[in-house]
Amino acid sequence: LNDWEALLFCLLAKNFGLNNNGETFLKMALSIPFQKIRKESFEVRNLEALFYGRAGLLNNENEDVYFQDLKGRWNYLRNKHLLKRIYVEPVQFFRLRPSNFPTIRLSQLANLYHSKPNLFSKIIESKSLAEFYKIFDVSASDYWSDHYQFDKQSRRKEKKLTNAFIDLLLINTVVPLKFAYAAYVGNDISEEIVQLLSEIPAEKNIIIDKFRDFGIVANNAYETQALLQLKNEYCNKKRCLECGIGLELMKN
Repeated sequence: LNDWEALLFCLLAKNFGLNNNGETFLKMALSIPFQKIRKESFEVRNLEALFYGRAGLLNNENEDVYFQDLKGRWNYLRNKHLLKRIYVEPVQFFRLRPSNFPTIRLSQLANLYHSKPNLFSKIIESKSLAEFYKIFDVSASDYWSDHYQFDKQSRRKEKKLTNAFIDLLLINTVVPLKFAYAAYVGNDISEEIVQLLSEIPAEKNIIIDKFRDFGIVANNAYETQALLQLKNEYCNKKRCLECGIGLELMKN
């Protein structure tokens, strides 16, 4: 109850999975009591085993040494922590950029929790974009430097969280959580939140591109979030008569 670290873990897991695997990652996170994550965070392969195992990525047979190690750890940890079997939707690889493959994102998440203990406290204490980039400065484990999937070697490339991906985590996880926690403890951090969003580069998606086609250019994430809210709450719901922009367009 009121375990903000556990809540952060679930939200981060969902957003590490993006649209394609977000729900599967969230179910994975919810199914592992966070105190178990704390206990196993000293050994990154144990975290990877828990995450891959729960996400159903260790169900097949594979001769790969790394895979075999993770599967052995998963079987041990599942019994050690009395984790009940659950069903999760299979993770998706189709139509994903290789850097967004669930194998890569789960390893990055494991390395984040291995290298950054007390992550929630660090996030609450940090204010600037530079501080957050430093917190989320993590890579997938070395095995993934020349792999995207188990037992399929690729050209070597460090699988580090990019600033663009960190920006998404800040917008979808950090900002809402910081705001909610501040309200919970009775603080008003509205100016801090606005300042942070103003530092984050403008998002790039089909909705923002459409606004740009109409001559409305957003300069940062604070402005893109405002445009997305406008689209979701007014345009999509045909509330043109309640919208200052809609009224102005109809006048013209």
